[in-house]
Amino acid sequence: MKTSWWLLLGAGLLLVWLLVLDGAGLPISVTAVSHPIIAADLSQTRANTVLPTPQNALTIRQDFVPRWNGLREIELILARQGEVAAGENGRFHLQLLDDDNNLIAEQSLPTRTLTNNQTVVFRFTPQPQSAGKRYTLQIRGSTDNPVSVWGYSLDVYGWGGIVMDDGSLATATAVPATNAQDLRFVTRYQLTWPDAFKSLGEMLWYEGGLLLLALFFLSLPGVLLLLFIFNRRERGEHGEEKKPQRSPRPLRLNFFAWWGVALALGTAVWPLLWFAMTLVDGRWRGWSLWLVFVVGWLVVLLLWLKDRQGSKGAAEQGGFSPPHPRTPAPLLLLLLTLTTATRLLAVRDLSFLPWVDASRHGLITAVMTHSGQMPGSYEPYLPVTDGQYHYGFHAIAASLELMTNWPLNRLLLFLGQLIGGLLPLMVYTAVILMTRRQRPAFLAAFLVGLPFFFPGYYVTWGRLTQLTAMFIMPVLLALTWQLVRGARSWRRVWWLVGFLAAGLFLIHFRVFIFYIPFAVVVWLSAWGRNGRWLAAAGGLGLLLTAPRIWKLAALTSPQQLVSNPIANYNAFPTGYVQTGWEPTFLWLALVALLPTFVFGLRRRRWTWLPLVSIGWTAVLFILVGGDRLGLPIPSIVNLNSLYITFFLPLAIFLGIAGDQLWRWLRQMHWLLQWIGSVLIGGGLLATLLFGVRQQISILNEQTLLAQHADVAGLFWIDENLPETAFIAVNSWKWLGETWAASDGGAWIVPMTGRMTTTPPIDQVYNPDLFQFVKTFNTAATAVADWSDPAQIDWLSQQGVTHIYIGPHSSSGFFDPAVLDRNPKVEMVYGRDGVFIFEIHN
Repeated sequence: MKTSWWLLLGAGLLLVWLLVLDGAGLPISVTAVSHPIIAADLSQTRANTVLPTPQNALTIRQDFVPRWNGLREIELILARQGEVAAGENGRFHLQLLDDDNNLIAEQSLPTRTLTNNQTVVFRFTPQPQSAGKRYTLQIRGSTDNPVSVWGYSLDVYGWGGIVMDDGSLATATAVPATNAQDLRFVTRYQLTWPDAFKSLGEMLWYEGGLLLLALFFLSLPGVLLLLFIFNRRERGEHGEEKKPQRSPRPLRLNFFAWWGVALALGTAVWPLLWFAMTLVDGRWRGWSLWLVFVVGWLVVLLLWLKDRQGSKGAAEQGGFSPPHPRTPAPLLLLLLTLTTATRLLAVRDLSFLPWVDASRHGLITAVMTHSGQMPGSYEPYLPVTDGQYHYGFHAIAASLELMTNWPLNRLLLFLGQLIGGLLPLMVYTAVILMTRRQRPAFLAAFLVGLPFFFPGYYVTWGRLTQLTAMFIMPVLLALTWQLVRGARSWRRVWWLVGFLAAGLFLIHFRVFIFYIPFAVVVWLSAWGRNGRWLAAAGGLGLLLTAPRIWKLAALTSPQQLVSNPIANYNAFPTGYVQTGWEPTFLWLALVALLPTFVFGLRRRRWTWLPLVSIGWTAVLFILVGGDRLGLPIPSIVNLNSLYITFFLPLAIFLGIAGDQLWRWLRQMHWLLQWIGSVLIGGGLLATLLFGVRQQISILNEQTLLAQHADVAGLFWIDENLPETAFIAVNSWKWLGETWAASDGGAWIVPMTGRMTTTPPIDQVYNPDLFQFVKTFNTAATAVADWSDPAQIDWLSQQGVTHIYIGPHSSSGFFDPAVLDRNPKVEMVYGRDGVFIFEIHN
């Protein structure tokens, strides 16, 4: 029996164990792969008032309309009168009714087990067709029930509200009186596969055009350069075409790896093109980008047709090579499809990228869209003239924005997920280039695409620049490896290394810094061979980025590079190591270290890449964590930023180690082969299921600052407020002394052009603006009562004309219910948790 059948048997046995036996006897980390995916649907988390205690016939009702099928639980916060009394025997009842008033579920809790401000989750059987249907949560109590629930005095949830019913009338009445208009409640749903496919289809329907354009846009410069350099034909002195030259061996790749190189190169070249346009004071516009795009792909088509008519096939000339006969094309294509699908499903409920960096990316993209250049100034959005950030990713985003006028928030969200979905292709390409073996390449790509926590978790931070840099990094590592250690023909790719390194520098400084030790370690491992070619690549990269390096050097003092006043800035992120299956992968790597070193001493060829990866990683951790050794603390990089890039060398190492394990297994006794194959098949299936589940539910809800309702609020600002409006927003001290907006107010500047009291964090590049933001927010945080008219007078003295409050209520000093009681402000917008107040002097 073929080994593949034993792998399938192992996978089948695990599937039966999970579905039929419910994973009995398996570790919890394995059985968890079959657990349902649960996510928040409706979220009204504001609370400032306690509702009357439901007793006897007095009932509290909150109606709501779920957005998703699979409604399965409702979360409430209880409010209790006094402590638990001796012999207390009250009951607190929760009931769920459908739109026909039929009872769906109920739960009765003894009040002696309930405490004040306790969170209670009312769970029930998932409702398969709950989306768009009206439900009613009914809260009742016994005669001696002392427990009620928290609510909010403003209408936050627009699709339902509170009704008090004493049962004395045919229709509900507002007795006793309460100022609560909505409960503090959160509903959650269980994602089903039909709904997942439906959601995926809707995203592709609405965003598919953007994703397709982005894919072809990213790859265009790389495709053109590869075709021109490696497919050119020589002509004689009279113009006759000579015999086509044989292309260098490095680019005789299968279909996927060739496109991986093209994508990496194209992603690196677009920032260089924007940088060059800025240096000559040119400006990109939508029409010019479309012209380059259309003409570029017409040239690609002509070159391809020309090659098709040549005496040799494109496969021998390094062009559009067909897949190698042994290439697992269906498997790799399935992996890329699955990875991209899970990345998209992870953001199915989002309208904005999460966290603080997201609005910064929105601001820079808006600035570059406005100017058509890399930022020399942030005008007219911010009074910043000397930005020190890396703008490479934003060149791509601004290009697509100029070409499509896509909503900025959605463009960034889905562009990032596309890049994340294709990153396994880059890892596959890198390992193919370095090992010429399919199995370790596919395994490394699989690990990065699904079971690894990073880079999938980047989305919850909005880390688009680092994600894009890591998109280029694998191919840059591979070409550097072959330039130094490969055959003579690999020397001809030195210019690729130069272009990729220059693009990487413009996209993300930190990742570029992490790359430099790799080049040094590889060169040392080759005993200094081909150093001049590596130097040539470095010289080209330096030439392409010299003006930017010069400007950054002028803006940065040496002291800034080696010190950072933020407490625990360089602490090791132990939480990441304990997340998901990360401990398992780290232990596997540790177990594989010993045989790797042993066979390395025996000069086995396959060990060189793992050993160089280990050396590179060790050097990085020593340099970045040097403060433990008394070395200066770096300010540009830290252990957190290093660890979240560690997935790349770890995937390469485990991919090669896994390939060797399989090769050793094939040399063993047939019985051991069968047993090992069954175990590996079950393990791979468990890893696949875990990876899919993890990637779909990867988001950290605490980082979701801007909500869907903010889209309408920002649109209202853009349509109704003057350009001179100065808007106060909620904020919190984010990092060190830097303040960041804590809700959708962070996106006001990039999406409307109106100034706020806490603009995106590039405010730090203007010392006066940074000081104003710091002073304002420190004073605003100290205000005890925003219903006091004197506080509004203070806001007016700061130039504030309006106040914006988004649905995210976990932090911030403005409370809409308190402001609504202030006679000097008027609520001019209030919908779905977004409130906008106008100040009247």
